[in-house]
Amino acid sequence: MKSVSRTGTTQKEKLLKGIPSSPGTAVGKSFVIKPEKVVVPTVKISESEIDSELERFASSTEELIKEFDQALGKVGQQPKEVGDIISANIIILKDPFFIESVQNIIKTSIAAESAVIQSFDAQMKFFKHSNDRILREKAAELDHLKERLLAALRNRNIFHSACKDSIVVANSLTPTDIVHFKEIGIAGLVTEVGGIAGHVSILARSLEIPAVIGVKNATSGIKNGKNIVMNGFTGTVITNPSDETRLAYRKKKADEIKYKRKLGKLVKLPSETKDGKKIHLLANIDFTREVENAVKVGAEGIGLVRTEHMIFPVKVFPSIEEQYDWYNKLSERIYPHPVTIRVFDVGSDKYAEGIPKHEDNPALGFRGIRFLLSRKDLFEIQVKAILRASKNKNVRLLLPMISNIGEVLESIDLVEKCKVELDAKGIHYDHNLPIGIMIETPAAVMLAPDIACHVDYFSIGTNDLTQYTLAADRTNELVADIFDPFHPAVLRMIKSVIDAAKANNVKVGLCGEIASHAAATELLIGMGIEELSVPPSVLLELKSRIRNTDMTRSKRIAGKALNAFCMNDIREILHNGYKA
Repeated sequence: MKSVSRTGTTQKEKLLKGIPSSPGTAVGKSFVIKPEKVVVPTVKISESEIDSELERFASSTEELIKEFDQALGKVGQQPKEVGDIISANIIILKDPFFIESVQNIIKTSIAAESAVIQSFDAQMKFFKHSNDRILREKAAELDHLKERLLAALRNRNIFHSACKDSIVVANSLTPTDIVHFKEIGIAGLVTEVGGIAGHVSILARSLEIPAVIGVKNATSGIKNGKNIVMNGFTGTVITNPSDETRLAYRKKKADEIKYKRKLGKLVKLPSETKDGKKIHLLANIDFTREVENAVKVGAEGIGLVRTEHMIFPVKVFPSIEEQYDWYNKLSERIYPHPVTIRVFDVGSDKYAEGIPKHEDNPALGFRGIRFLLSRKDLFEIQVKAILRASKNKNVRLLLPMISNIGEVLESIDLVEKCKVELDAKGIHYDHNLPIGIMIETPAAVMLAPDIACHVDYFSIGTNDLTQYTLAADRTNELVADIFDPFHPAVLRMIKSVIDAAKANNVKVGLCGEIASHAAATELLIGMGIEELSVPPSVLLELKSRIRNTDMTRSKRIAGKALNAFCMNDIREILHNGYKA
């Protein structure tokens, strides 16, 4: 697409890629904040200038603390982390060790700016060389604070009021900048550096400012005062957008606003019962584009990603790079919430390389973990891709179709082998990557207390669990009346797994279709489920039901239902409620 400038010349749209940091879209003019010129860390001063430099450092620090205090006063009812982040910066500036460090350097006839650089750089050295990405991002946070103090020393401040309705483009920003930008009313943020776990990203999400970070050369490649559009869901920025593109983004923004108004306060309200019991609500997804819908409805993470959807369109297993790119995007777009990646759950009914084209009963055949352990070459590729994407420390790995402990232990050994290979190559990942299993076979239910000793969480898949428990194919209409997740045997199995998980301090969630069922909400809460994962389209309805129930009533209903002997009795209990 092309856009036409005021001079009549035609300019091409330019797409810039970054990391989606805070969801939302924005259309506006760019406000580019150019990086400060580099300051030499060894600028000398005369002995007679030392006192004035000490005074300049003290007054600049006081002014910056004052600015931070003012910003702290403006956060009001904002989320707690907003105030915490600003307070952390104030603590650093008031730290006697830091103040003394800078003062001692100045006393060796070094200019205040250079002394600040030397002191900060000494503190950042440890973080910069850490193998932990989170700690490396802490170095970036200190670097932001250093630059802000240098600007104060040079009396160079950002005039936040000039940014109103603009998309701010900067190398980096401080937490106070974000608070001021929110107050003024900017449209969005684009930065060259930063991490999704950094203060700027956290604040942008908390304050609902669309943001894209990690856009290379943004301050030099984007001209000030020009039309620009950005998408905080996908991490894209478009300069010189055509009228058609701007119109499309305005419509997208209007749809977002309309959607938020329709939902009212429900998205921001906590998912908890009337008596304060927290129930975590996550989303089930199949494709990257669905993450946007999950974010819009306030999902607290992704409870199930069905990775086999990467295979179906092309009928081949994707490469490690293709998988890593996909998993990494999921991790970044939902951060800081967790994303649960289920390894390929394929069988001959869905086709996969190395499986016979036909099995008389593929549901009971060579599928899920059974196939993966027979094709460890494919399994290792997927595990390595998931491990690489886990560097953000919000990824969970999920094993499907488990029916014995040997499958769990063999899978864990394979994960450990992959970790060793990544370590040898110096590739960063989450060394404590949580590993969980799908509870979807009666065998897994019976062995749950033993398996719990080896894994971090259970995810109950009620669709297959119902099928295997009742020997009723869920796709066969001839036994549709038998396939019922409210069957007493299925409910008692779910309760058994919940009890085993809690007895062994293992997290347990449920991601089957029963989680979306209106009649099941009180029942599942009463049975002890604390995490439900459903399609984004029904998440808010489920939250509404959760907020209208209470634990006392739920436990009574669950107790009555678990003692019933037939499905009709259970449905009547759920429909009418249990009258104590």
